[in-house]
Amino acid sequence: MKLFLVGTSKFETAVKKYKPLYVLESFQYVKPWQMQEMKNWNLFYLDSGAYTFLKHQAKSHLIDWEGYLSKYISFINQHDIKYFMELDIDAMVGYPRVKEMRKRLEQETSKKCIPVWHRSRGLNEFKRMCREYDSIAIGGFAIKSIRPKEYDYIKKLVRVADSFGTKVHGLGYARNDLLDYGFNSTDTASWILTTVYGGLSYFENSRIRTVRPPDGFIGNRHMERAEISLKEWVKYQKYLDRKG
Repeated sequence: MKLFLVGTSKFETAVKKYKPLYVLESFQYVKPWQMQEMKNWNLFYLDSGAYTFLKHQAKSHLIDWEGYLSKYISFINQHDIKYFMELDIDAMVGYPRVKEMRKRLEQETSKKCIPVWHRSRGLNEFKRMCREYDSIAIGGFAIKSIRPKEYDYIKKLVRVADSFGTKVHGLGYARNDLLDYGFNSTDTASWILTTVYGGLSYFENSRIRTVRPPDGFIGNRHMERAEISLKEWVKYQKYLDRKG
């Protein structure tokens, strides 16, 4: 299973040193050096940046979505990005418009995007997406529109996708039980978030653990903690990659 690391754009030195297998970056934060480094990763996914906007929905009416889409398309074409998410901004503009934007995105890049299913789209739409796409994503974990008590339903959705031969990416899902869900891939920013809040990650016995750093290794030593955490999460990536 592929685990993509999110939020690497500020850590050029550490990324080049430890070489993550899979990287996902938001269009909002992607840096030129990542486009240069992309050839050294097994796979790169570009996210549309929709999550950033979902956190600030009150300002969404101020955004020129067609202009934003134009910039997204231009970036994809300029760098020949092979795998990219649609603008899954259903909550802000409605699903009919999202589908119009998806159509334009695919026409102007001459590639299929990765559509992002949200529970508001319903089961029939999930099946339709599986019929039409080789890969789809399930969103809602990070913004908590899918709650932990509902996670068993995700297993059923993944089985539905399997029946169509469709791969499923779990957006923002990286709990220690992630192998139980049958995802083909997931992504996480936990490797850096733990260091922001003073923790330190390490890989042990097939899972990532978070601990309090030794005395003197907190405070302004954030970048050092981030480098260590990245190294440990790359170990986890390699473990999951071997699990298939």
